[in-house]
Amino acid sequence: MKAAAVFLAMLCFTGMASQTYTPVKHVESATIAELEAQREANNKKIKQYENELAQFAADKQAEREYQAVLEEKIAVLQENMQILDTELEGIKANISALETQITELKAVIAQQEIDIAEGLETFKLRLRAMYVNGNDSLASALVGATDFYDLLSKYELISCVARHDDELVNELKAQLESYNANLSTLNTQMAQLETEKANAEAKREEMEASMADLQESIAQTQAELERLQAEEANRNKSISELQADNERLEAAEEEIREAIRRAEEEARRKAEEERKRKEAEEAARKKKAEEEAKKQQEQQQQQQQQNSSNNTSDSSSNDSSNNTSDYTPQPDYSSTSFGWPCPGYYYISSYYGWRWGKLHKGYDIAQNKGATVAASRAGTVIAVNTACSHNYAKSSNCCGNGYGNYVIVSHGDGYSTMYAHMQSVNVSVGEYVSKGQGLGVVGCTGHSTGFHLHFEIRKNGTAVNPSGYLNY
Repeated sequence: MKAAAVFLAMLCFTGMASQTYTPVKHVESATIAELEAQREANNKKIKQYENELAQFAADKQAEREYQAVLEEKIAVLQENMQILDTELEGIKANISALETQITELKAVIAQQEIDIAEGLETFKLRLRAMYVNGNDSLASALVGATDFYDLLSKYELISCVARHDDELVNELKAQLESYNANLSTLNTQMAQLETEKANAEAKREEMEASMADLQESIAQTQAELERLQAEEANRNKSISELQADNERLEAAEEEIREAIRRAEEEARRKAEEERKRKEAEEAARKKKAEEEAKKQQEQQQQQQQQNSSNNTSDSSSNDSSNNTSDYTPQPDYSSTSFGWPCPGYYYISSYYGWRWGKLHKGYDIAQNKGATVAASRAGTVIAVNTACSHNYAKSSNCCGNGYGNYVIVSHGDGYSTMYAHMQSVNVSVGEYVSKGQGLGVVGCTGHSTGFHLHFEIRKNGTAVNPSGYLNY
């Protein structure tokens, strides 16, 4: 009982799986082969995650290369902006020089305006004096002129003006032309200045917009790199969890093997004790039979002495002595052969081997609804499941990890047998059973499409082909 309890505790340990995979249900029926299958599934997931990590690395490399191209573009753009800044500095210097020229030109124009105004006043006074003196030609020119500039344009009409007056008019005309030229130059320079400033600012705004786009692209690339790094961290964490889970599964397998060894040692010890007990009982029975035979022989000898002429009495007495032994052969509990687990029913609907993409680990003995399930060999019951009540055909698992109600018997030499899909079980964990002893009744519990007995022979926890072991 103690060894079986330890074995069940070790089996329950296999349920301690990490969140990265689905734990085995009904672990009390888990075998080493099933734990190895779970480890294989973990290894496949690890391989998948490693492939994803390789893809992440390739994606990161592509993002880094793209980021390098963007950084090169930024470097070129920054160089262009430095050139533009140099141009802007030149434009600013030109602007400063133009502003100085404009300031000086404005001062010249202002002075010219003053000089022209003074010259006009002098010329007006001269014209008035000429008018007062009766110069009709000049009067006619004055009457016909629309303004002072028109008057100057009709200079030939006032040729009568004195040489001094002629010089005055020429000087005024030159001052006006210079004034107009300076004013035109001022307007041209100011327009040029504004154009250069606008072009420079437009170029800078364009480059700044391009720089902003490149910076945004780099930010997006950096965000993608960070996302890929986070995915890598998650995959590495999952791989570590699966590897740790495989270590736990390996430890559970070793503990199961150790529990099986202890259970087998306990079974061998009990079998040896049972053998010795039966030998002692047999020896005692034989001794008792010999004593009774001896006593009867003494009685017969006494009767022969009394009836020496009756020869048949001796014969009758001898026959009676032989009948009193009544010896019944006992089962061979130490036998290593495996007997048929369902006496009287020999139809095998499915043999050991691969089917439907996975290994079928034993024999399916069918056409035996309600038949007795017998122990194939003597041993100790180490696992029992009686929780299944769905005793009918079904195409999916309902309980017992697919095995339904079952019994596992350890035979003490590394071998154990399993009897699954039973309708009912009449043995318990820790009970010693003899070869041929009834364990329960054939049923249809667990993942079963019809009434049958699923029978497995396991060596060190791993199912083997029963064909090389069964003694029909």
